[in-house]
Amino acid sequence: MSEARETRAMSAAPGIPGSLWFGLAVSYLAASASGYRGIALGVVGLMIGAVVAVSGRRIAGLFAGLILSSACFYWSDSLFIMVYLPPIAGFAFMAYFFRRTLRRGSEPLITRVARKEHPDLPLEIARYTRILTWAWSWCFLFLLVAALLLAPVLSLASWSRWVQGLGFFVPATLFLGEYIYRHHRLRDHRHGSLLILIFNIIAVIKEIATSPTPASPASIERH
Repeated sequence: MSEARETRAMSAAPGIPGSLWFGLAVSYLAASASGYRGIALGVVGLMIGAVVAVSGRRIAGLFAGLILSSACFYWSDSLFIMVYLPPIAGFAFMAYFFRRTLRRGSEPLITRVARKEHPDLPLEIARYTRILTWAWSWCFLFLLVAALLLAPVLSLASWSRWVQGLGFFVPATLFLGEYIYRHHRLRDHRHGSLLILIFNIIAVIKEIATSPTPASPASIERH
């Protein structure tokens, strides 16, 4: 019963338009890459307020965003460390997001994506996708460590450009490189196009976002 109530609460919680998240992300990336620490910190405050709003407390999120944004902007010298928070938190979350699906009783994230294309998933693909889920987890852990190590030695603008570059290049290389390698490694199996793969990834992420607990293979088979 508690899981059912939690699921209903999550589905009832108001979301934040994707355009707003995109606007905040672009504003942060542009400000930090340009070295405008005060503006970047102000955007961080708005991001925190948006996170509060997502939990269902829209009014509290609005006030929190405005107050934190103003505080971060006017006291940027004292709160400067927060300007590094979004990329670091993002890499940490993504590493955890992949790693949590590797726990006992859960189905690896990439395995769930593969099951969209292969409902009767062959054992060979299941083993391969489990290893690949580990690879993605290590990919974001590497980005997290790189961001932490570069922060003390680079200016904000240089750090932001390096982190943004690595944040796009490393996952893109892994994604495209693995897609090409998969056709060689698993040549005896059918593979969908990149567009289908992207749609399957989005579908699985939505399922996980609205599920109170990670799905296990047994629960998927029952459905």
